[in-house]
Amino acid sequence: MKPTITTSRALTMLGALLVLAACTDEEIPNYNNPVTPTVVPSIAALQTQVTGIAAGDRENHAFQILIMETMGRDAYRIDAADPRYINNPLGQFNPSAFVTNFLWTSHYRTVRSANDLVSGVADAGFSAADKAGARGYAQTMKALQYIRLVEMRDTIGVPIALGQGALDPIRCKPAVLTYISALLDSAATDLAAAGAAFPFALPGGFGSNGAFNTPAGFLKFNRGLKGKNEVYRGFANYNRTGAIDAAALNSAITALDASFANVAGDFRDGVYHTYSTASGDLLNQNFDLSVHRANPKVLSEAETGDLRLAKVRKDPTQNLSTEGVASDILFTIFSGPTSPIPLLINEELLLVRAEAMWGLSRDVEALALANAVRTRSGGFAVPKVAANYTTRLDLLREILKQKRYSLLYESPSRAVDYRMFGLWSEMGTERSAGNLGPMIVPFPEAEANARSNTLSCTT
Repeated sequence: MKPTITTSRALTMLGALLVLAACTDEEIPNYNNPVTPTVVPSIAALQTQVTGIAAGDRENHAFQILIMETMGRDAYRIDAADPRYINNPLGQFNPSAFVTNFLWTSHYRTVRSANDLVSGVADAGFSAADKAGARGYAQTMKALQYIRLVEMRDTIGVPIALGQGALDPIRCKPAVLTYISALLDSAATDLAAAGAAFPFALPGGFGSNGAFNTPAGFLKFNRGLKGKNEVYRGFANYNRTGAIDAAALNSAITALDASFANVAGDFRDGVYHTYSTASGDLLNQNFDLSVHRANPKVLSEAETGDLRLAKVRKDPTQNLSTEGVASDILFTIFSGPTSPIPLLINEELLLVRAEAMWGLSRDVEALALANAVRTRSGGFAVPKVAANYTTRLDLLREILKQKRYSLLYESPSRAVDYRMFGLWSEMGTERSAGNLGPMIVPFPEAEANARSNTLSCTT
């Protein structure tokens, strides 16, 4: 049967979409599209597939942040030659546009690569520990792709690509989150059996800010993702019904306890994607000062004296404008086009833990974590106390504020959080009065067409 452009088939339509990630020079293998044998024949072939999975995640990471930080009222890409960067995330997504397509095909392509690796090592001539390490890595990175997909699609759900040649059903958000947790737990079991070292090398960003390039270290990254996903599970129905899944939030805390979350540690410790000017490699596309600007709300909504405002500065020469938005505020987070972008850092995990504590009505502990971030990263000498908050929801807003400024333009979390907690309207309007913009990224047109526009999800 001729393959269609769907999640469960060979997603080869990237073409022009992968301008940012094209690898055509002979000096560097095309890790984004490696040849995947049925059985992985050697450690060298395994290395190629491992590197390809990381490259697949890296190629969409900066773009997801850009689009969701635009939705989250933190960032703009103001380019009069391509208004889609504004009128899609702050107006209406075009299902046929690259903005929608790339944030689908890239993730499922990486899922397919992870599936290929898992099946390819099953009968390979590697040791049991080496096979376990490969599976643990692949399944963790596969789970990360589904986390990203849920962050963007939320309640419309996403297909779980089983790789069986059929069009996989769209699963509702709770089912996908449950699947992610199971994937991460299976991967954790494998990582615990993987010995002291992987038989392959991970990219530099897995070892530059902490040792996450060994099975034991990577397991801590895995547990951090599990904690984040369990918080998503715990609040999956909150914005509609106010219901909280306490079991999921307790599971989140258990996972975070086994992660690298450490209030006394370096807040910037974690896993990063790295970039370089090497032929065929990727640059950090979010550095481009000619088009990338901070939303003016970043300054106007900040607490006076917050040291994290050093992440932005005014551009004295140019106020860019297009499609009803304008900004003269530059990001200074990245020092250049090879600056790394975090995948998951200690500071985020501490604030994820604070969200879980808040959901469990453990407000003293939640406030203590928010204060730890506010004082160390924000530079405030006097911590806040419970009396500063009129309601429990105000305490949650405080946690989300710390998360916003600590992860500014390095995470899609602001849009995810404000949607998850039913606070979307509090981010304010953009472009015109009453315009709150879209809360989700829709299915690509090709996917919808392949399904005859039957897009309801199943539990």
